[in-house]
Amino acid sequence: MRLFKKLSMISRREIIFIILIPIFLGCSGQNNQKINIVFDKPPTLKKEQEFISNISSLALNKNLSKFLKDQNWVNSFLIKKHAFDPIEIFIETREPKYIWREKFYLDNDLSKFLYFGEHPNLLHLYMPIEMVDEWLTVQDQIYLAVESFSLEISSVTYTEAEGWYFQSKNNLRVNLGSELSSKVFKKLSLTLKYIFEKNLTPSIIDLRYEDGAALNYGK
Repeated sequence: MRLFKKLSMISRREIIFIILIPIFLGCSGQNNQKINIVFDKPPTLKKEQEFISNISSLALNKNLSKFLKDQNWVNSFLIKKHAFDPIEIFIETREPKYIWREKFYLDNDLSKFLYFGEHPNLLHLYMPIEMVDEWLTVQDQIYLAVESFSLEISSVTYTEAEGWYFQSKNNLRVNLGSELSSKVFKKLSLTLKYIFEKNLTPSIIDLRYEDGAALNYGK
């Protein structure tokens, strides 16, 4: 643990995940050596599992360092080789924060890495990548407006034709319009307060009107 924390490229976490894998290095099989893989958190991604499964062949072919450099799920790594002790591989993985267009995860730095359905409950984003920053600047304000009404946002979409809208986990769609402004957030809070006080169950809240909101009860 102390060695792990001293490595500047590895994030400082209290819990690490260690996998011990015996492999044979050398044709005769007499040079029997183990690999210790130290992850900064338990591996849950498909690509992480594939790496663990293929570690023996990667080590034997001496392609390990190149392979890790090419992996977009790896944030940083360090390989330590010893004459008689196990090879140590320290890996800091990227942490999925969002799912973008059902193809990639995004981490806090908006770095992309492949999504294979491992964490489907993360927020899904459907928008050009350059619009993600705009959403993130107002995300907390939107969450603040909806959290009092037990709404959980499952996806956020932006299109030039419709502007911004989000979908809740109970299938309520909220059209926000082309601009994410404080006026829209205030209108959102007031509208949600109104429908919950009146015990209404619209399928769509449309906030794109200048002086109010429209409620749609269709599917």
